[in-house]
Amino acid sequence: MNFSTMDYFVALAEEKSFTKAAERLSVTQQTLSAHIAGVEAELGVRLVNRKVPLTLTYAGDVFLGYARRFQALRRTMGQEFLDISRDERGLLGVGVASTRGHMLMPATIARFQREHPGINVLLHESENQELVSLLKEGRVDLAVATVPDDEPGLVVRRLCREKIVMLVAEGLLRDVCDDVDEAVREAARGNLAPLARCPFMMLGKADEPGALSRRLLERSGVRPWVRVYSKNSETLIDLAARGMGACFVPRALAMRAMGDHPDARLRTVGLGDEAAITISAAWRDSDHVWSVILAFYELLAMELAGGESAMLGLEEA
Repeated sequence: MNFSTMDYFVALAEEKSFTKAAERLSVTQQTLSAHIAGVEAELGVRLVNRKVPLTLTYAGDVFLGYARRFQALRRTMGQEFLDISRDERGLLGVGVASTRGHMLMPATIARFQREHPGINVLLHESENQELVSLLKEGRVDLAVATVPDDEPGLVVRRLCREKIVMLVAEGLLRDVCDDVDEAVREAARGNLAPLARCPFMMLGKADEPGALSRRLLERSGVRPWVRVYSKNSETLIDLAARGMGACFVPRALAMRAMGDHPDARLRTVGLGDEAAITISAAWRDSDHVWSVILAFYELLAMELAGGESAMLGLEEA
């Protein structure tokens, strides 16, 4: 086995196809198959079920964990020697939710690349839980997400608190509430019961605003009528502007939506002090942390401290 073998196996596990994995790796299927067969012979176990779709055996799942850890260790080694040689070249993988990335990343990346022109940035946009997994697997170098302070294997630094609000068209709100002002006051206390007749549009359970909104509804005793599920907050906002339902989004997006849809008469409804998400920057805990990771984190923290927080509707963590 060697590093190429690890790369081959990870590609096969992710693509779930010898054909697609071979194309991704720019090798022939015969070469890929021979590598996998060689590993299986060396370990004395079968790693993949060669059916369509391809799946991993239990041994394959275990080997995948080792392969990804080897990849992460190799990447860390390469980064350490780049620091030793003071050679600022390479690719920084940053994981962030798409909505949050739109709010936080443009200014930070622009400044980062002015100061570190030899480093390219690859953004991985996904839901929160997936971002943490990508980070632990070594597939990104830094994640901006909701991460517990004591998450094993990670260094976590708090950045800010992101307020979540409900966005709904004024006309719909009046249709479903007997007393709109009372419903808004109750929502500000975290009680959504007066909104039980309102149709909702929900983000996924793995998305932090989606999880928070579900907790609020459950605590309020509301079994929501969900008209639309989506991973994209902007899509839900556009639907809210058409009066299709209420959605739960970061306050900064809600405020921008009101300006983008002036004729929709959108209204933001506060959900109480607890309706906020702690946003952190995290990277793998290792003997050496690439200086580029720390530089990106410091610039992100500076952007937030320098007035971005107020503009984006964020609070100090």
